[in-house]
Amino acid sequence: MTKQKIVKAVSHKTPEPQQAAEDPLACLPQTFLSRGVRTPFTSKSLRFARIAVGKNGRSKVMLPGLAGGLGTYELPLDTLREVFDLSVHDRMLFDRLLELEDIRPETVLEQARAVAITGVGGVELARTSITRSRDEKASRELGQLAVLHQALRQLGGAAVQDMKREELLTTEGQIRARKALNRFASEHKVANDTIIDSLAEWSKMTAPVGLKLDGCQGVLRVLTAGLKKFANDIEEWSNSEQPDFRFMAGRITNATGATCDHAMKRIVEIDGWNNELGKVLTNWDRAKKDIAKKIDYLWWLLDGWQELIDLWQKRPTTDRAKQREIIEEIASFAPVLPVEEILTTEQQFWIDIRVNQMLWAGELRKLGSGEIDADMVDRLERFRRQSA
Repeated sequence: MTKQKIVKAVSHKTPEPQQAAEDPLACLPQTFLSRGVRTPFTSKSLRFARIAVGKNGRSKVMLPGLAGGLGTYELPLDTLREVFDLSVHDRMLFDRLLELEDIRPETVLEQARAVAITGVGGVELARTSITRSRDEKASRELGQLAVLHQALRQLGGAAVQDMKREELLTTEGQIRARKALNRFASEHKVANDTIIDSLAEWSKMTAPVGLKLDGCQGVLRVLTAGLKKFANDIEEWSNSEQPDFRFMAGRITNATGATCDHAMKRIVEIDGWNNELGKVLTNWDRAKKDIAKKIDYLWWLLDGWQELIDLWQKRPTTDRAKQREIIEEIASFAPVLPVEEILTTEQQFWIDIRVNQMLWAGELRKLGSGEIDADMVDRLERFRRQSA
């Protein structure tokens, strides 16, 4: 199949002006699924790309990353390698994503990490991925131990209030823990082994959020805290900026803050369950469904933000012009919340964010910006579907 034939399958999701005027919400993605999953390709033309499952069940890639809204090109994922000149890193990632049946933020992250640690994307990317994987593994293991210790403190009675977390690593400590939970299991007519198994399953389910305790914070809790610091840093930076960039930075801090608020609401609810593990164990089916739903929501909500935080943290400290370029990029591609996940009172807020993004991203995509070269623009425009 030639590149020209492939690009004929491309759609350019730009509603007619009349449609956009009649329905302002058309500029927002309808759901997290339609927004797609941020995919860390390194090729310039694929930066900020997202992948999703199309209506026909076929995986698609959305470019240049304005997911679910105006100005987004879409093409079948399996055509990507034939249309674009991919780096070695991107070819490896593409091959993995092509075989991925369950496209979700956590599964895409897993595949991206596996490629990054090979070093094909550079030493820095490999080092960052290895470090994060190691830290997340350590917090997950410590968190599982902490959940069991927390359960003992809540349910085991006075006999184990002096028990240290480290004792659970010993055979004697584990025997003592089982004995302490016998009373709770007997009172609620649940087998002691079932209690232990349920706590182990619970700790694995909640691991992406983890606990507030030092060393036990999961990746989603850490990222939520990072959002708050990120917003504060951007706001502080903007205080000495000219009006247009101060406005742009304000939109970043507003979107970041609103996303952080949504995340914290779910994390507080998860912490509520962790603080009442007796309720978890006696309402096991409900607790599992509730937590699974909240964890899934957090993965989708926070998808795409880590890259923007990393981009800002790596900014040159003395080059103000480069800092402004980064601010423009972040403001243009910060993830927006979909219609189904916001209240009516929030709709205008996110519409305003999105409308500004389209204007800024349009400037970034101008020829010569390095985002998409002239040949790629020509191919995409020439073969996009007229019905879009």
